[in-house]
Amino acid sequence: MTQFVVVACLSLAAKVEETQIPLLSDLQAEETKYVFEAKTIQRMEPFVLFKLHWKMNPVTPLSFVDHIIRRLRLKTRHHWEFLNKCEDLLVCVLADYRFVGYLPSVLAIAILLHIINQIEPCNLLEYQN
Repeated sequence: MTQFVVVACLSLAAKVEETQIPLLSDLQAEETKYVFEAKTIQRMEPFVLFKLHWKMNPVTPLSFVDHIIRRLRLKTRHHWEFLNKCEDLLVCVLADYRFVGYLPSVLAIAILLHIINQIEPCNLLEYQN
């Protein structure tokens, strides 16, 4: 049963994230006990969505970083480099289980301040205010 739900979840995630949706047969491990038909997996998807209360796009720290950058109307090459540094650090932070307990907004602000401190340590207080 667990493998069945996992395949349904992978299918839903692929539909949200991928531009080209993989075949349902490609989402299943080749050497598993059970291989599920596409129709069966598709019937499980609404059940998973119901259990998730249809929340398929959770807010992440990157959502906040992107929102803040857009609000500041940062558009030069240096601003894009700044955003890339924030994204790179976010990927590292999100891979570490110790940060799971923090709100996405808190992680976003902490990362923004950290990158600003790397770029301009003298002006950090100005950015914080």
